Amino acid sequence: MTTTVVKGLNEQGQRISSMDFEKLVRKAASESGSLFLETYGQHNIGIRLQREGGLDIRVKGPSGQRLGCMGMPGTTICCEGATSDDVGYLNIGAEITVLGDATNGACNAMAAGKVYIAGSIGARGLTMTKWNPDYQKPELWVLGSTGDSFAEFNCGGIAVVCGIEAKNPENILGYRPCVGMVGGTIYFRGKIDDSFHKTSARLTEPNDEQWQWLVERMPAYLQKIHREDLQETLTKREEWHILIAVTPQERALMFSGPMPMAEFRNQHWNKAFGGDPLRDLAPGLDRSPIPAIVTGDLRRKKPWWANSESAAPCTYYCPVHIPTVDRLRLIREGKADEAYDMLLRYTPLPASVCGAVCPNLCMENCSRTGVDASIDMQILGRAVSHFPAPKPAVSLGKKVAVIGGGPAGMNVAWQLALAGVEAHIFEADNKLGGKLAQVIPWERLPQAIWDMEIARFTAMDKITVSLNTPMTKSKFAELQNDFDYVVIAIGTHEPRRLQFPGNERVTPALDFLKSAKSDSPMKVGREVVVIGAGNVGCDVACEAYRLGAEKVTLVDIQKPLAFGKEKEAAEALGAQFQWPVFTKEVNEQGLVTTEGEVIPAQSVFISIGDVPALSFLPESVETITVGGASWITTSKAHVTSNGKVLAIGDVERPGLATNALGAGKEAAEFIIAEVQGVEWKPFAKPVVLQKALTITHYMPDMVGTTETEQADRCLSCASCRDCHLCETICPTGAISRVEFAPGVTGENGATFEYVSDDKKCIACGFCADTCPCAIWTMNPY
Repeated sequence: MTTTVVKGLNEQGQRISSMDFEKLVRKAASESGSLFLETYGQHNIGIRLQREGGLDIRVKGPSGQRLGCMGMPGTTICCEGATSDDVGYLNIGAEITVLGDATNGACNAMAAGKVYIAGSIGARGLTMTKWNPDYQKPELWVLGSTGDSFAEFNCGGIAVVCGIEAKNPENILGYRPCVGMVGGTIYFRGKIDDSFHKTSARLTEPNDEQWQWLVERMPAYLQKIHREDLQETLTKREEWHILIAVTPQERALMFSGPMPMAEFRNQHWNKAFGGDPLRDLAPGLDRSPIPAIVTGDLRRKKPWWANSESAAPCTYYCPVHIPTVDRLRLIREGKADEAYDMLLRYTPLPASVCGAVCPNLCMENCSRTGVDASIDMQILGRAVSHFPAPKPAVSLGKKVAVIGGGPAGMNVAWQLALAGVEAHIFEADNKLGGKLAQVIPWERLPQAIWDMEIARFTAMDKITVSLNTPMTKSKFAELQNDFDYVVIAIGTHEPRRLQFPGNERVTPALDFLKSAKSDSPMKVGREVVVIGAGNVGCDVACEAYRLGAEKVTLVDIQKPLAFGKEKEAAEALGAQFQWPVFTKEVNEQGLVTTEGEVIPAQSVFISIGDVPALSFLPESVETITVGGASWITTSKAHVTSNGKVLAIGDVERPGLATNALGAGKEAAEFIIAEVQGVEWKPFAKPVVLQKALTITHYMPDMVGTTETEQADRCLSCASCRDCHLCETICPTGAISRVEFAPGVTGENGATFEYVSDDKKCIACGFCADTCPCAIWTMNPY
């Protein structure tokens, strides 16, 4: 079998983080059953790794904490040197060998498997082990000695401590071993002091069965740690002793001295008070005993199935509030067409925006990052590019004018059309899409996908598009007369400029990017300077390189605001960032800074933002001036000071394309609510608390490449996954699943609910503690 090598250093020779190293190891384990890991103190090596046919891992170098943590059956790990704390922590079947010392917490909470140590261990080894009688007991073998508090609260683990080259030959089990030990056996060879916990463990000699167990397993252990030479030394029966857990019966006899409270009450208390010390104060008081575990009205808290009452982080942080968990649920249920239809009722551009240009705030806040990596929304977005538009509702007899055909204008028109309202878009450019179509490089926004989505949009019934239609005061007045509502969605297409000598030599980023996507792009020269190092500036840099530039320098007066894919793409092409840089002038040589430095350039572009052009607005629409530019003031529903005029997108405030899409949806919902005579309600669900999710139920997995794989990985935050865990774990059987009558649905189309029987529920909170999706909450009764 070929061995795969994984190194804990990057290409620059720097140590990579434990999380990044774990991802590399997990990927390698999916491809090979034999791994050689060069580590540099990374933690969690071998965590939860399992492979059909077995997995063999060798570790060289300083090993960090939790080596073999949550080790799985069939996995073997050998560390060629010492290791840090918590080796074998929560091990459930892996075989782990350490050819050196281990520090504190070895085998903490281990439930199965074997851990072989070729040296000594630190404090609290074999603490809180677990043992399921259906499986072999967990084992810890130590050649040397242990630290203090060894086998504390041991519940079944077996330890063998050989006393060879012990750190403390006079006390090889350390101070106070076996405190709270309730199960298991400690074999040891050598001296111990008198501090072991005598009400938890009993010192004795191994009987024939115990001795046979030890000598049968000793050769395998010595072979693992390469010390077969010790076989004869370690098989002298007279040198071995054991500490074994005291049984409950033995412990009861130890504490049989004081009189039990029940006996004292019957013999003394009741006789002195005639059986009722309160009889003269409250003769009518009900004195029947209240159970220690209560149900019904005596509970302090009551469980509540809060399905979909909170929002998943992906939905909450998405400006369009797309219910991704519901979409992924439909995909898991094999209802892909329903999932696509639902998504297209939120945005007409899922493949273009969600799948390509959006920084994906949903992914950034995805709860799955607590397990491994976020759900890949770009895969999900691109999958919908080919799907037809949903069918619009019956006509409501209203029509709305939309000024601007960018993402905000497109979505408000889309939402109105779906609800049965005619939408007429008036766009000044010769194509739809605003800056998405005009300036985003096709490398980031694939043209084939864009063309498909535009074709789907223009095919939608009840949407009419008028291109090459600039807006004037008279035209705006005409629209107010002819339409029930007017929505302003013109974006920001007026570049900001700085006044310095030579500013006429500077080309606005917006003009350059439009030119770059045209059939006759402008020439840029060998050296280029971009004033303004945001994401748009990075787009300028990338397009300049594509058009022949050899060196691009982005300058800014502050730390560059660029981030994400745009910054990565510019840096990958060689773009350099300089800050703080203040421009004194631009001349034929390039940009001259206030410090007198000349940054050579044949082309200088400026990318410090754009502002709206609002000369067509009537006085009835109020604006506010900020930073020398005018912006339209609106309410939360995007209504201006004129109740029949709304404004959405960048004319309110600059934002992402998804902010514009979200504003378009909100404005459309407000208009539809007014037309139908109902109250408009904005999105108001609180985000689910991620600490309420029980993410330990989910196994880490590599990021998939299909929709189905992404759907399977979703944690379904705040939306019941119907896993029956609550029903299964309830100790009193109080929780049951109830199927709704045919045709009846609950929140988000659910056809069932889980209910708790007050007469059985004891308010233990197991349902809330184990629910993977944070559905069950414990509310004050």
